[in-house]
Amino acid sequence: MFDELKKSLEGCVYTIFTPFDADLNIDYEVLERYLAHLYGTGARKFYAMAYNSRYSQLTDREIMDLNEFCIRTLKKFDSANVVIVGDPIHCSTAISVEFARHAREAGADLISLLVREKYFSDDQVLDHFAEVGRLSRCPILVHEMPFLSGADGSQIHWPESLLNALPTVPEIVALKEDAKDFEVTCAALELEPRIRVVISGGGKERFVQFKKFGARSYLNGISMLDARIGEIFWKAFEKDDHKTISFIIEDIEKPFFDFPAQKHGWHRTNKALLQAAGLMHRRDRMPLKHLSDEEFADVEQAYLKMKPAVEKLIDANVD
Repeated sequence: MFDELKKSLEGCVYTIFTPFDADLNIDYEVLERYLAHLYGTGARKFYAMAYNSRYSQLTDREIMDLNEFCIRTLKKFDSANVVIVGDPIHCSTAISVEFARHAREAGADLISLLVREKYFSDDQVLDHFAEVGRLSRCPILVHEMPFLSGADGSQIHWPESLLNALPTVPEIVALKEDAKDFEVTCAALELEPRIRVVISGGGKERFVQFKKFGARSYLNGISMLDARIGEIFWKAFEKDDHKTISFIIEDIEKPFFDFPAQKHGWHRTNKALLQAAGLMHRRDRMPLKHLSDEEFADVEQAYLKMKPAVEKLIDANVD
């Protein structure tokens, strides 16, 4: 079931970041330009999601409007584009059903579901996915990240029993693996090819170690600057072109991940990097405060360091 959709999710999946204007409204003009930039440089798989897309800063109505804008814009570029959108970070199953129905009617390929309720049992989570799938008939990407335990409030990884049970829900097509834990990622990859596993977190250096475990898809990081980075990397990954892979990791990825991203945190530096590249402003709505001018200088420094390497990579690999 959904074999073609699973196949279409191979390779690099591109995050949709949400820009805000000076009045902190969603800047749809800038967003459309950014989507056009990603598409124009080779992206064909797009994902509006909980944190990178700033759902925590939006109302439910804004999330729905954002989802619909992204779906319609990207399908206008090319109806074959794969578009994934999400539900609110904290909501009831009934609200998730509403968002899944809206996504399907607007033309999305999958709805991303994130369960942030405290974990009490596998059945609790499986029943949620099954209910959304049954009532919406929308293919589902499960956003797997650590739960808070219902017993004591501690952070816990998904039990293998829950991962292994996901194929019992027929609408579940994919899993965004966001535990950032080696053993959990390996356990998730046991679901391949029944469920396409999109690995998130840790960059390309972490991703390559999972090739022997069956990794076929990942969420972009540094490729947010230019989709050609991600597409070149994927071709190199497929061909075991270690020279190209090493160049991307050492000369493009590490200047950002090992300095400003590690120092200031991923979610504050990703849009700052996009600003350094002239793609959107770094501003966010509180309580997520964007980087100060002094902190932003670290990002600009990293960008200037990696920019020549990006240009070299593209010049050497694009006809």
